[in-house]
Amino acid sequence: MPGSIRKAQIRNQVWDLLRRQAIVREPGVYGRTPRFRGASQSVARLRGTRPWREARRVLVLSEPVLEGVRAAALEDGKRLLIPDLRRTAPGWIQEIDPARLNGRAAQRVAREGVLPGAAYLRGREVAPVDLMVIGAVAVSGDGDRVGKGRGEADLVYALGRERGFLGVETPVAVVVHDLQMVEGIGAREPTDLPIDLIATPERTLPVEALLLRPKGLHPSMITPQRLNDFPGLRAILAHEGLAVPE
Repeated sequence: MPGSIRKAQIRNQVWDLLRRQAIVREPGVYGRTPRFRGASQSVARLRGTRPWREARRVLVLSEPVLEGVRAAALEDGKRLLIPDLRRTAPGWIQEIDPARLNGRAAQRVAREGVLPGAAYLRGREVAPVDLMVIGAVAVSGDGDRVGKGRGEADLVYALGRERGFLGVETPVAVVVHDLQMVEGIGAREPTDLPIDLIATPERTLPVEALLLRPKGLHPSMITPQRLNDFPGLRAILAHEGLAVPE
Protein backbone atom coordinates (compact mmCIF):
# COMPACT_ATOMS: atom_id res chain seq x y z
CA MET A 1 0.00 0.00 0.00
CA PRO A 2 1.42 3.44 -0.93
CA GLY A 3 2.56 5.44 2.09
CA SER A 4 0.24 8.36 1.33
CA ILE A 5 -2.83 6.09 1.36
CA ARG A 6 -1.75 4.37 4.57
CA LYS A 7 -1.17 7.74 6.25
CA ALA A 8 -4.59 8.99 5.17
CA GLN A 9 -6.19 5.89 6.68
CA ILE A 10 -4.33 6.40 9.96
CA ARG A 11 -5.32 10.08 10.13
CA ASN A 12 -9.00 9.29 9.68
CA GLN A 13 -8.87 6.43 12.19
CA VAL A 14 -7.25 8.63 14.84
CA TRP A 15 -9.52 11.62 14.16
CA ASP A 16 -12.57 9.34 14.42
CA LEU A 17 -11.31 7.81 17.67
CA LEU A 18 -10.51 11.13 19.33
CA ARG A 19 -13.91 12.53 18.36
CA ARG A 20 -15.80 9.45 19.63
CA GLN A 21 -13.88 9.55 22.93
CA ALA A 22 -14.41 13.33 23.29
CA ILE A 23 -10.66 13.85 23.56
CA VAL A 24 -10.47 16.79 21.15
CA ARG A 25 -11.16 20.40 22.14
CA GLU A 26 -12.52 21.66 18.84
CA PRO A 27 -15.48 20.29 16.87
CA GLY A 28 -13.58 20.32 13.57
CA VAL A 29 -10.78 17.88 14.36
CA TYR A 30 -10.50 16.58 10.82
CA GLY A 31 -7.65 18.05 8.82
CA ARG A 32 -5.91 19.37 11.93
CA THR A 33 -3.27 18.43 14.44
CA PRO A 34 -5.63 17.69 17.34
CA ARG A 35 -5.85 19.96 20.36
CA PHE A 36 -6.51 17.22 22.86
CA ARG A 37 -7.72 17.14 26.43
CA GLY A 38 -4.77 16.39 28.65
CA ALA A 39 -2.26 18.41 26.62
CA SER A 40 -1.11 20.21 29.78
CA GLN A 41 -0.15 16.86 31.32
CA SER A 42 1.83 15.98 28.19
CA VAL A 43 3.69 19.28 28.45
CA ALA A 44 4.42 18.66 32.14
CA ARG A 45 5.93 15.30 31.28
CA LEU A 46 8.01 16.86 28.50
CA ARG A 47 9.34 19.44 30.96
CA GLY A 48 10.57 16.64 33.18
CA THR A 49 12.80 15.12 30.52
CA ARG A 50 16.53 15.64 30.17
CA PRO A 51 16.36 17.04 26.60
CA TRP A 52 13.98 19.75 27.79
CA ARG A 53 15.90 20.57 30.96
CA GLU A 54 19.20 20.89 29.07
CA ALA A 55 17.79 22.90 26.15
CA ARG A 56 18.43 26.62 26.10
CA ARG A 57 17.03 27.28 22.63
CA VAL A 58 13.80 25.53 21.66
CA LEU A 59 12.10 25.59 18.26
CA VAL A 60 8.32 25.09 18.46
CA LEU A 61 5.86 25.21 15.59
CA SER A 62 2.95 27.66 15.79
CA GLU A 63 0.22 24.98 15.90
CA PRO A 64 -2.50 25.57 18.54
CA VAL A 65 -1.85 22.20 20.18
CA LEU A 66 1.64 23.45 21.10
CA GLU A 67 0.40 26.50 23.02
CA GLY A 68 1.39 24.91 26.32
CA VAL A 69 4.86 24.04 25.02
CA ARG A 70 5.48 27.64 23.95
CA ALA A 71 4.26 28.89 27.33
CA ALA A 72 6.50 26.41 29.15
CA ALA A 73 9.54 27.43 27.14
CA LEU A 74 9.03 31.08 28.09
CA GLU A 75 8.28 30.24 31.73
CA ASP A 76 11.47 28.16 31.93
CA GLY A 77 13.58 31.00 30.51
CA LYS A 78 14.36 29.37 27.18
CA ARG A 79 14.86 31.20 23.92
CA LEU A 80 11.83 30.35 21.81
CA LEU A 81 12.06 30.08 18.03
CA ILE A 82 8.86 30.00 15.97
CA PRO A 83 9.00 29.47 12.19
CA ASP A 84 6.39 30.81 9.78
CA LEU A 85 6.28 29.37 6.26
CA ARG A 86 3.68 31.96 5.22
CA ARG A 87 6.17 34.83 5.32
CA THR A 88 7.15 36.35 1.98
CA ALA A 89 9.55 38.89 3.52
CA PRO A 90 13.21 37.86 3.92
CA GLY A 91 12.91 36.61 7.50
CA TRP A 92 10.68 33.68 8.52
CA ILE A 93 11.73 32.76 12.07
CA GLN A 94 11.00 34.74 15.21
CA GLU A 95 13.47 34.31 18.07
CA ILE A 96 11.90 35.41 21.33
CA ASP A 97 13.84 36.22 24.49
CA PRO A 98 11.56 35.64 27.51
CA ALA A 99 13.50 38.22 29.53
CA ARG A 100 12.15 40.92 27.23
CA LEU A 101 8.47 39.96 27.53
CA ASN A 102 5.82 41.08 29.97
CA GLY A 103 3.12 38.66 31.04
CA ARG A 104 0.58 39.75 28.45
CA ALA A 105 3.07 39.45 25.58
CA ALA A 106 4.16 36.01 26.75
CA GLN A 107 0.54 34.85 26.82
CA ARG A 108 0.02 36.11 23.29
CA VAL A 109 3.14 34.35 22.02
CA ALA A 110 1.98 31.10 23.62
CA ARG A 111 -1.56 31.41 22.28
CA GLU A 112 -0.93 32.75 18.78
CA GLY A 113 2.61 31.58 18.04
CA VAL A 114 3.76 35.06 17.06
CA LEU A 115 4.98 38.25 18.71
CA PRO A 116 3.63 41.26 16.81
CA GLY A 117 6.34 43.73 15.95
CA ALA A 118 9.21 41.36 16.62
CA ALA A 119 11.88 40.89 13.98
CA TYR A 120 12.06 37.83 11.78
CA LEU A 121 15.37 36.13 11.01
CA ARG A 122 16.53 34.23 7.98
CA GLY A 123 17.62 30.68 8.63
CA ARG A 124 21.26 31.61 8.03
CA GLU A 125 21.00 34.12 10.91
CA VAL A 126 19.73 31.61 13.47
CA ALA A 127 22.11 29.95 15.91
CA PRO A 128 21.77 26.19 16.49
CA VAL A 129 18.77 25.16 18.59
CA ASP A 130 18.81 22.44 21.23
CA LEU A 131 15.36 20.91 20.85
CA MET A 132 12.56 20.88 18.26
CA VAL A 133 8.97 20.25 19.44
CA ILE A 134 6.16 19.42 17.02
CA GLY A 135 2.65 18.01 17.02
CA ALA A 136 1.25 14.95 15.27
CA VAL A 137 -1.95 13.18 14.34
CA ALA A 138 -0.38 9.80 15.09
CA VAL A 139 2.99 8.52 16.25
CA SER A 140 4.49 5.10 16.88
CA GLY A 141 6.83 3.93 19.59
CA ASP A 142 9.58 3.37 17.04
CA GLY A 143 9.58 7.02 15.98
CA ASP A 144 7.33 7.09 12.94
CA ARG A 145 4.98 10.07 12.77
CA VAL A 146 1.90 11.00 10.75
CA GLY A 147 1.10 14.71 10.58
CA LYS A 148 -1.98 16.38 9.23
CA GLY A 149 -0.70 15.99 5.69
CA ARG A 150 0.79 19.35 4.77
CA GLY A 151 4.41 18.58 5.59
CA GLU A 152 5.14 21.67 7.69
CA ALA A 153 7.37 19.97 10.26
CA ASP A 154 9.29 18.11 7.56
CA LEU A 155 9.87 21.34 5.63
CA VAL A 156 11.01 23.31 8.68
CA TYR A 157 13.40 20.55 9.66
CA ALA A 158 14.80 20.27 6.12
CA LEU A 159 15.31 24.05 5.92
CA GLY A 160 16.94 23.98 9.35
CA ARG A 161 19.37 21.30 8.21
CA GLU A 162 20.17 23.30 5.09
CA ARG A 163 20.94 26.41 7.13
CA GLY A 164 22.61 24.67 10.05
CA PHE A 165 20.39 25.62 12.97
CA LEU A 166 19.11 22.04 13.17
CA GLY A 167 21.48 19.09 13.09
CA VAL A 168 21.36 15.32 12.99
CA GLU A 169 21.89 15.36 16.77
CA THR A 170 19.04 17.81 17.51
CA PRO A 171 16.34 15.88 19.42
CA VAL A 172 12.79 16.10 18.10
CA ALA A 173 9.93 15.73 20.59
CA VAL A 174 6.20 15.39 20.05
CA VAL A 175 3.25 15.93 22.42
CA VAL A 176 0.22 13.73 21.78
CA HIS A 177 -2.60 11.91 23.56
CA ASP A 178 -2.13 8.23 24.35
CA LEU A 179 -4.89 7.41 21.86
CA GLN A 180 -2.72 8.89 19.12
CA MET A 181 -0.15 6.13 19.61
CA VAL A 182 -0.43 3.78 16.63
CA GLU A 183 1.93 0.86 16.26
CA GLY A 184 2.97 -0.49 12.90
CA ILE A 185 2.46 2.71 10.93
CA GLY A 186 4.72 1.36 8.20
CA ALA A 187 4.36 4.36 5.90
CA ARG A 188 7.60 6.24 6.45
CA GLU A 189 9.17 8.03 3.50
CA PRO A 190 12.80 9.24 3.25
CA THR A 191 11.75 12.88 3.71
CA ASP A 192 9.69 12.18 6.86
CA LEU A 193 11.03 13.47 10.16
CA PRO A 194 11.44 10.74 12.81
CA ILE A 195 10.75 11.39 16.49
CA ASP A 196 13.15 10.97 19.42
CA LEU A 197 10.83 11.61 22.35
CA ILE A 198 7.07 11.20 22.84
CA ALA A 199 5.20 12.90 25.68
CA THR A 200 1.60 11.88 26.44
CA PRO A 201 -0.59 12.60 29.47
CA GLU A 202 0.34 9.18 30.88
CA ARG A 203 4.02 8.73 30.04
CA THR A 204 7.19 9.85 28.32
CA LEU A 205 8.64 7.47 25.79
CA PRO A 206 12.20 7.81 24.47
CA VAL A 207 12.46 6.27 21.03
CA GLU A 208 15.02 3.49 20.81
CA ALA A 209 14.92 2.92 17.04
CA LEU A 210 17.75 4.34 14.94
CA LEU A 211 15.94 5.98 12.05
CA LEU A 212 17.79 7.97 9.42
CA ARG A 213 16.99 11.67 9.37
CA PRO A 214 16.57 13.72 6.21
CA LYS A 215 19.86 15.47 5.49
CA GLY A 216 18.22 18.55 4.04
CA LEU A 217 15.75 19.73 1.48
CA HIS A 218 14.87 17.18 -1.20
CA PRO A 219 13.35 18.44 -4.47
CA SER A 220 10.38 16.09 -4.01
CA MET A 221 9.34 18.13 -0.95
CA ILE A 222 8.60 21.26 -2.99
CA THR A 223 5.30 20.34 -4.62
CA PRO A 224 2.68 22.65 -6.18
CA GLN A 225 0.36 21.77 -3.29
CA ARG A 226 2.91 22.83 -0.68
CA LEU A 227 3.72 26.03 -2.55
CA ASN A 228 -0.01 26.74 -2.39
CA ASP A 229 -0.39 25.73 1.27
CA PHE A 230 2.61 27.80 2.37
CA PRO A 231 2.52 31.12 0.48
CA GLY A 232 5.94 32.14 1.74
CA LEU A 233 7.78 28.97 0.79
CA ARG A 234 8.95 30.11 -2.64
CA ALA A 235 10.20 33.42 -1.18
CA ILE A 236 11.91 31.63 1.72
CA LEU A 237 13.79 29.38 -0.69
CA ALA A 238 14.88 32.38 -2.72
CA HIS A 239 15.94 34.44 0.32
CA GLU A 240 17.88 31.48 1.71
CA GLY A 241 19.68 30.98 -1.60
CA LEU A 242 18.13 27.56 -2.16
CA ALA A 243 16.89 26.23 -5.47
CA VAL A 244 13.33 27.23 -6.33
CA PRO A 245 11.68 24.62 -8.58
CA GLU A 246 9.99 25.78 -11.74
